[in-house]
Amino acid sequence: MVGRRKFIKGAAATATVAPAVAAANGGDGIGEERLRLGVLSDIHITDRRQQPYFEKALRQLDAWKADAVLACGDLADYGLKQQLALLAETWFKVFPGGKGSDGRKVENLMHYGDHDMSVAYIDRDEAKALVPDDALRHASTIFGGDRKAIWEECFKEPWEQIAIKRVKGFPFVLYHFSRGTPDNRYGQNVPGLKEALERLEFDPSKPLFFSQHRVPKNTAGGPYLYGQDDGDTTRLFAKYPNLVAFCGHAHLTASDEQSIWQGAFTCIQVPSLRYCTTLGGRENSYCITDRPPIPPFQMLPQHRASGHTHQGLMCTVGTKAMAVRRWDFEEGKALGPDWIIPFSSFAMKPEERPFSAANRAAALRPVEFAPGAKVKVEFTKGTDRGGNRRNFFTVSFPPATDGLRRANDYEVAAELKKGDVERCIMAKRVFSPRYMYGVASDTAPVVCNFAAEEVPPGWLVRFAVRPVTAFGAKGGAIATPWEFRAWGKDAKAAEAIARDMKRPAKPKDGKAAK
Repeated sequence: MVGRRKFIKGAAATATVAPAVAAANGGDGIGEERLRLGVLSDIHITDRRQQPYFEKALRQLDAWKADAVLACGDLADYGLKQQLALLAETWFKVFPGGKGSDGRKVENLMHYGDHDMSVAYIDRDEAKALVPDDALRHASTIFGGDRKAIWEECFKEPWEQIAIKRVKGFPFVLYHFSRGTPDNRYGQNVPGLKEALERLEFDPSKPLFFSQHRVPKNTAGGPYLYGQDDGDTTRLFAKYPNLVAFCGHAHLTASDEQSIWQGAFTCIQVPSLRYCTTLGGRENSYCITDRPPIPPFQMLPQHRASGHTHQGLMCTVGTKAMAVRRWDFEEGKALGPDWIIPFSSFAMKPEERPFSAANRAAALRPVEFAPGAKVKVEFTKGTDRGGNRRNFFTVSFPPATDGLRRANDYEVAAELKKGDVERCIMAKRVFSPRYMYGVASDTAPVVCNFAAEEVPPGWLVRFAVRPVTAFGAKGGAIATPWEFRAWGKDAKAAEAIARDMKRPAKPKDGKAAK
C-alpha cells in the first residue's frame, strides 16, 4: 500500500494495456476475479410502492453474488426518515444481517444524495399523505434532524460524512451529500475530501473507488448533462489517475455511451433505479431541459419509457481490468456491450486512455441498418408535444442493432428535389421507443413525425434516415423513393397537384394570361 507521494512512481510500472474484451463474470480480459460490485443510484423511495423494484434489483444482485452494493444517493425521495427506514427495511429483507442468500457478506456502500438533504419536497401531497401532521413531518426530515443518528438507526452501522470502507482489499471513499452545512450551503463541492484522500493508503495499480451524488463537472454524460458539481472534484481527482468515480443525480440512461469517461481519472454516470432520462433535443427525448416550456420543434410525446425503467450496473473487478455491465433490472437484459477498463490505462496520458472522449468518438462506429431495411411513410393525425392537433407525415423504420450494440439515435431528414437542385429542408433526431431497455428488446419500429406544413408541396420529396452514435458519427442512409407528396394524397394525386401549381393562373374574365 502506498500514499500519495509514491503514487506516480508505482503507476508508471503498469504501462502495458490489458486486453479489452471480457465478460462481466470474469475471463482472461479482466484476469482473476477479485470483486463483484452492484451499483445503483437515485432509488427515490417515496412509500411502499417503490419497494418492489428496489427489492427486485437487490435480489438480482444477490443471485449474481455481489460482494457489495453501492448507491449514489437520493435514497429517500422527500428526505424523510420514514422513507429511509423503508429502504433499509428492504435492504435487510434481502440481505439479513448484511449477508446474501448463500451466507456471504454483502457490504452496504450507500450514501445520501441531494433529495435526502432537501426540504423542498416535504410539503407535497405525497409527503403529507405519509405524515399528515405538518410539524411532525418537518421534524422528520433527514436534513433537519440528526443525519448521523438517523442513518445508524436505519442501517445499524456507523456513519461519517466521508466514509471510507474496504471490500476485499479495494478502498471505497463515499461522500454523503452535505447541502446546508456551513462550508457547503448548496452542496456543490465536497468539504474535507482533499484531506481524506491525502491520508488514504492505496495500491496505485488498482482502482481507488469514489462515489458522490453529482457528476464531476465536464466528465461523464457529455457536455450537455445537467446537474454537475462545481468542478472542485474534477480538479482534485486529476492527482489520482487510478480513481474510478461512480456518480448519479442526472438519471441519464446507461444506454447512452457517453455515460463513461476517462480523462485524468475515470468517471461513470450511474443510471437511476427509479426512472431514467435521455439527453434532450430529440423528438421524443425526456429530460429536464425538455420540460415546459414546450420545445416548438418536437412533434412526438416524451419518451414512453420514462418513469418505468429501472437500471443499474454490475461490475466485475479482476486483477487486470474491470468489466462494467449495464443492466435493465426491469427485463433482466444488458443495455449494451460491457465496458472494459484496463488497469494499465491508469498510467496512460489522459488523451490516450481508451474511454477518453476523443478515443471513444473515433472508435465507436455507427451500427448500420440490416440489409433490406426500408423506410415507410404514412399520413396520420395526432397531436404534437404541445398538445396541438396536426396532420403528420409519419416516418417509420426498423431500429439498427447488432448483437449487444445499437444506434444511439437516428437522424431523419426531409429532402427536396427540383430539377438539378437537391436540399435538406429539415433534419430531426429521434430515439427508438425501446432505447432505455435492453438491446435485445429494441425491436419495435422507430417513428418520427413531420407536420404537414413542414413538407412543402410541388417538390420531389424523400425521407432519409441515418443511424447516429452517441458522439455524432452517422452511418449509411436508408430512404424512401423520390416522389411528389402532399398530405393525404397518394403519389399520383400529389403529382397532379404539382402540375396544377405550374399552370399559369386564369384571369377572372376567363381569358388566358399573356
